[in-house]
Amino acid sequence: MTHPPNETASTAGGRSVDQAGGPEATKKQKKTQWCDQQSINKKLEEIRLAGLRLRITSSDTQLATLPKVLAYFGAAGANTYELTAMGYCRAATRIGALKDTYVIDSVRENVIGPDGMFHINVARYILRGKKQDMLPGQQPLDLGAA
Repeated sequence: MTHPPNETASTAGGRSVDQAGGPEATKKQKKTQWCDQQSINKKLEEIRLAGLRLRITSSDTQLATLPKVLAYFGAAGANTYELTAMGYCRAATRIGALKDTYVIDSVRENVIGPDGMFHINVARYILRGKKQDMLPGQQPLDLGAA
């Protein structure tokens, strides 16, 4: 996949860059994830084929389908831009509402978004399981690539 050059990001997908666009010099490097229209369209097609496409954007429908979508993507999860493209408005708010019932991790990543710009600390949400299914002190379920 070829991406257009960007002044603030590497053209080598996954290479870490700092805010100024240069390579980071620390061991705590975050890989830069591409989240362009092509990658978003791929995710949209995946959920459509899996029968998980959001058809109505009501709050209740979003809350009912979002855990299924996150479970489908498994350990890869979905980031804010991907969820927005899937029709989930205010993804962080929806995730917050689900945390009473589900264990959902929020991992921060640097993303080159659909706008072609470099975004720092974009949330990627990963469903670990239902709280009621876990014993006290138990680690969240590893759903793998479910």
